[in-house]
Amino acid sequence: MALNADVIALLDEFKDIRHKIHQHPEVGLETAQTVVLIKSKLDEYGISYENIGVNSLVAEIKGKAGDTTVAFRVDMDGLEMSEENDFSYKSQVEGRMHACGHDGHCTSLIALAAYLSKHRDFNGTVLLLFQSGEEGYEGALRVIEDSFFDKYKVDYMFGFHAWPGLASGKIAVHNGACMASEDRFEIMVTGKSGHASMPHVCNEPFAAVADIIKGLQTIVGRKVPSHERGVVSITQVHGGSLRNGIPDNVMVQGNVRTCNEDVQDLIEESIAQTVAGACAIYGVKGVLDYVRKHPVLINSTPDVARKAAEKVVGPENVVTDLESSMAAEDFAFFMKHTKGCYVWIGNGVDSPPLHNSKFDFNDEILPVAASFFIAVIDELL
Repeated sequence: MALNADVIALLDEFKDIRHKIHQHPEVGLETAQTVVLIKSKLDEYGISYENIGVNSLVAEIKGKAGDTTVAFRVDMDGLEMSEENDFSYKSQVEGRMHACGHDGHCTSLIALAAYLSKHRDFNGTVLLLFQSGEEGYEGALRVIEDSFFDKYKVDYMFGFHAWPGLASGKIAVHNGACMASEDRFEIMVTGKSGHASMPHVCNEPFAAVADIIKGLQTIVGRKVPSHERGVVSITQVHGGSLRNGIPDNVMVQGNVRTCNEDVQDLIEESIAQTVAGACAIYGVKGVLDYVRKHPVLINSTPDVARKAAEKVVGPENVVTDLESSMAAEDFAFFMKHTKGCYVWIGNGVDSPPLHNSKFDFNDEILPVAASFFIAVIDELL
């Protein structure tokens, strides 16, 4: 591997930074203390920055002549779950931990900042975006709504995720879809309540709900083309409070994932048809609330990422045939506004999965991520 020597020389320092962030996880948009730490490092490196979005931060580093701007984005937020690791830097905040590697993502960009503070021999501008609220809190949207793409002419944007199950020293680059869309739905079925012994004077909503749930389970198998991927999951059903009473209302919630926007449209339409059909049969009212939470993350410049990855880990360690993930990533919102690519960097074959109480970012891939970013700059600037 051709890891950057400047990053390797400061690896112990970067590990210490990562461990500090890991010990003090912040959730959602409330990443104020993490931002304070990042600002202290940027001040040390002599790099200017400004606040953006909600507790997010963007730093700007200008090179020599040239008007191309490349942005690198990382996330900072942890999760509301208790850590079961027992190493010295485990979370000190009860019920919160960095179970998705954002502490390492963040530190990798700090490492890039340290490198660029001494190496500005590129043509153009580099932006370093430290983003809050990736874990379902619309942090990317808050950055975009705060005029990010109006303040900065972003020609390319890149990001990465530490990836369990992929060997450390390997980088996965997807052509096209990398991460799935995420849609959320709620169905409220309303009938007529009454005594359980006299269903004939009621209009029981559970019968329609049973058919709706059964119908939703057939959408992917019967309507989605066999060469496409989709997931429809029922996650909650609530209704009634009495053993001997038929309720007025039953609520169903669920989640939809796909890697194709046409399939996304098909599934939403099919859910609406299923609800309407079942409710018509049983004479109850059904209201569907369908929300598109994240779009599909589409890589538009995989060749740039692949060439950069090959420089760092060698062509034999660049993986291009992995299936896209059915997990969602709000980096997808940025890809609606500019070109770019999101890659996976192996966290280790034996790494616990993401969002697991024993997950930990692999410190040894910090220089892989930072070196990948540097190689992207070499490719484009």
